[in-house]
This record gives sequence, C-alpha cells and structure tokens, in this order.
Amino acid sequence: MSVTRKIPLFQQLEIETNSTCNRYCESCIRNSHPDREAVSSWFEPNLLPQAVFEEACHQAIALGFRGALCLQHYNEPLQDPRIIELGRFAKTLPFSQVFICSNADLIDEEKAQELDGVFDSIQIALYSHTEEQHIKREAWLRGQFKKTYLHFTKGVHIPTHFSPVFDTAALAAQYVERPCTQPHIRMILNHKGQMLLCCDDVVGNFNLGTFPETPLEDLWFNERHQEMLLTLQQNGGRKAYPYCETCPRP
Repeated sequence: MSVTRKIPLFQQLEIETNSTCNRYCESCIRNSHPDREAVSSWFEPNLLPQAVFEEACHQAIALGFRGALCLQHYNEPLQDPRIIELGRFAKTLPFSQVFICSNADLIDEEKAQELDGVFDSIQIALYSHTEEQHIKREAWLRGQFKKTYLHFTKGVHIPTHFSPVFDTAALAAQYVERPCTQPHIRMILNHKGQMLLCCDDVVGNFNLGTFPETPLEDLWFNERHQEMLLTLQQNGGRKAYPYCETCPRP
C-alpha cells in the first residue's frame, strides 16, 4: 500500500462473529436504531464465516498487531456455536489477550467448564433484578472459573445514538466540541465483515469498506479513514460528520 501512514495501528481488534443476542435492552443501539431494515440482520442468525475470522486474525498479526482480540460487538457471543473453537484458534496466535463480553445468561456448569481456560478473560454484564440476585450470581460464576479471569461491569447502560433512556440531544450538545479518539483505539468488524468507525457505528454509517474484499491494512490506513480519525481528534472535529455531531458519548 502506497498511502503514507499518518495514524498508529489499532490497539484492539474487535470481531463480531455472530449476529444475535438473547436479551432485549432498550438502551442498546441494536434495539433503539430507527432504521429497522438496517439492523435486521442482527435479529436473524448470521455467522461471520470461520475462514473470514481466521484470515482477519492472520492479517492483523502480519501487520504487527499484538494487542487484545475481542470476539464480540453488538451480540451475545455465547450464541455462536463455534465460539470455543474460535477462541482456541485465536489463542494459537500472539495476541496479548483473547476475550469475550457476555451477559452470562447462557453459562451453566457445563458451559463454564467448556469455557474455562479458552479465553484469557470474560467481561460480564449481569442484569439481575435485585442486588441479592446479582451478588449470588456473581459468586457462583466466580466459583466456576479457575483459569479464565472474570471481570464484572454491573450491567451499566451507556448512552448511544437513539437511546430512549438518556437525553441524547443534550449530551451531544455538551460534547460536540470535544475531540474524539475512540476510533483510534479499535478496529471493529461486524458479522458482515464491515469495518465500523466506532462502538456507536452499528450499521456501518461511514461506508469504510468490507473484509475480506479489502485487506485490513487498506481498511485501516486508506487515506479517507486516516483523515477522518485525524479530524475527529481535533477540538470540534465531530462537527465534520453529522453522525458524530449527534453522538452522546464524551
């Protein structure tokens, strides 16, 4: 590739291997997004082909990436029947960490035994009805895992575009002049292979390209993507892109 590299390589690679989730959270952008046709594939069982997943991992390593690999985005990874196989494959490569994020609803004793040691860590958001249930469930889960580290996030809801539980317009107005460096951190591929700008870009609003049709190096270091990231890291840079201008994240 002949384009000059103006930005560093991503620090984390995030790959959405399957489309579905077993929960409905009104604050989740897959549920609040107004264009239901655009998000329809998240409500049908769709899998990123295993060969595509493996090729993305290999290309990331070839680029010199040695950061963390997350096998999840806007989905529940334990609904992917291949997740353990995918995790084991990823662990054969020199990523600093291989992990998933889960609500843990599907983890019983048998599943815990299958998962333990496959991933370096599992980030768990528990959505218990009461604090007592939360404490009990967390303690039980911790007792099931001896090799995989569990990190609990308490099921915190984050403001996203279109969220009905936050005043997104007020938040966007508050943050519009701030620089945004989140897109520098992660390369995100959804289950369609689309590269997303950031965590709020669930449907590929910016048409950044699709893997494997476009190699990872070209997706990340193409001139347009680099200029977007350089613009967004400036004060007021969000105003250059209408979707970013209405972002409720700090």
